[in-house]
This record gives sequence, C-alpha cells and structure tokens, in this order.
Amino acid sequence: MEFRLRSVAFARGDRSEEVPLTVTMLREIPGPDRPDYWLAELKQPLSWVSASEGTFEVSHVVLATQWENTAFREGATRIPVGIAYVTDMSLLEDDALDLDKIRYVATGVADDPNADDRPFASAASALTDTVAKLFGRKPGA
Repeated sequence: MEFRLRSVAFARGDRSEEVPLTVTMLREIPGPDRPDYWLAELKQPLSWVSASEGTFEVSHVVLATQWENTAFREGATRIPVGIAYVTDMSLLEDDALDLDKIRYVATGVADDPNADDRPFASAASALTDTVAKLFGRKPGA
C-alpha cells in the first residue's frame, strides 16, 4: 500500500521542496505508547542534515496517525500524521518500535494516492461527510 505525504510542516531549512513524498507502507509496528505505528520506505530517499549528527540519507520513516480512530487504509485521505526519520536501520528487523532509533521531524497529511482527492473544507466537514456516507447520503449534501 502506498501513501503520499503532503503539506509537511518541516522545521525551517529542511527539505520541504521535496514534498509531496511517496512512501510504501511496509508494516505496522507497536511502540511503547501505542500499537499502531507504521514503518514505511520513501520512494525517493532524501538528505537530512542534523545539527548534532551530520548529514544522513533517509530511506525509511515511521508514521503515526494523530487523530483517534483514524488509520492507514486503502482510500483514506487527509490523515494528519506524525513523521519520524529512521536513524538506525536495525529497526527494520525489530518486532517493536524503539524510539531511540527514530527522530521525530514533522507533522503532515497523508493520502492514498489512488483515492478520491476531493478536498474537505475543514475537519468538521470531513466528519460530516463521513457520517453522511455511513447513512447512505451524498457527502456535502
């Protein structure tokens, strides 16, 4: 499953010109505080300059949804996410997320690139549209 990361709020000086970023979701990985982190591989690696650790090529990220009851699934759009770079590649073999092997860098919004890309005006309208669909009504009506 692929997702597109867009509207990423990187720290000043980071590679925001490389957005949108496309990731391949590899697997869900439990963390110490929640069970639903996702390990993902960047389609195009990016260069990251850490003030304390130097320059790294980032090929993998860890993503976490920011809203309760949201999940990465086919057709999902406008998912607010936290984004962390994988800084220790041994994480790819681990059964659980070790927070010492990642570096939280940004928040953003993720979409299934094959989903309907109709924008929502706000989080409230997104909820309203979702509820409308559940009751068999046309969103936005």
